[in-house]
Amino acid sequence: MARPRFRLIINPVASGVNQRTVAAAIGGLSEQCTVELIATEYHGHAVKLAAEAVESGFDAVAVLAGDGTANEVLNGAGTAIPVGALPAGGTSVLPRALGLPRDVRASASRIGDALVHGRERTINLGNVNGRRFSFAAGVGVDADAVRRVDAAGRANGRRPGDMYFAAQIMRTLVSNRYREPMLEVTLPDGTRFEGVSVLAANTHPWSYIGPIALKLAPEASFESGLDVVVPKSMHRRLLARYASQLLVTGGHTRRDDRYLRYAHDIEWIDVRCHMPLPLHVDGDDLGDVTEAHFQIERNAARVLV
Repeated sequence: MARPRFRLIINPVASGVNQRTVAAAIGGLSEQCTVELIATEYHGHAVKLAAEAVESGFDAVAVLAGDGTANEVLNGAGTAIPVGALPAGGTSVLPRALGLPRDVRASASRIGDALVHGRERTINLGNVNGRRFSFAAGVGVDADAVRRVDAAGRANGRRPGDMYFAAQIMRTLVSNRYREPMLEVTLPDGTRFEGVSVLAANTHPWSYIGPIALKLAPEASFESGLDVVVPKSMHRRLLARYASQLLVTGGHTRRDDRYLRYAHDIEWIDVRCHMPLPLHVDGDDLGDVTEAHFQIERNAARVLV
């Protein structure tokens, strides 16, 4: 019986990609599968490489990179073939949310075994302005922080990790930019309200700081609709409260709050910005927008677990 074939897509500038981790990924996958290695050459290239894997008859795609490149692979593969996400980014939210170990060789071995034995999971994906996301997207504060992290990566050659991202969120929050409402949100029931940012989650956790899972949307899951958090103000007197609720307790999900709105398991949300604001998906900067339409795409991807 022929061995299943993987296309292994790597991002050579991802923070966790080096000779050792590439060898570990190939070694784990090769235990039961045939592997073709290919590297991305530019932003967005992984979408094309994943689509080509489908056309070329590969049985699955594995991605050794950060969450942004994994996002591209999911967009390129669709539901045609399953995807295995290996932890090689600064945070690697997707493989961790899927329950994979942080060790590349162990994850690769499990993914290869999952392909051989048909262990896969069909998950929902979010979509904003036509771009799919696996775990998180946002307009405003978090996208601004993503942009700061990208700028540091361009300067230093490799994108910093989750601790630096957390620091940039705090730096953004203490600035004066997001104190007053900057956008209007419309929910499926017709409710409209203003806020300073929109943070959308497709699963829990939204992200990590080191080993700590952030509780922005603790009720979200890959099998439900979107969970959305909309802070109505970013005055400094509220920041400690937000930090406690969104990062530690998850208490904002259990009560109405005049300073922060939480919507669980919704099909879509429309956002109109009062001025151009940054947008990101899975930590990938999509530039500034004045409008954003978030929606859930059901059964939109197959992942190896």
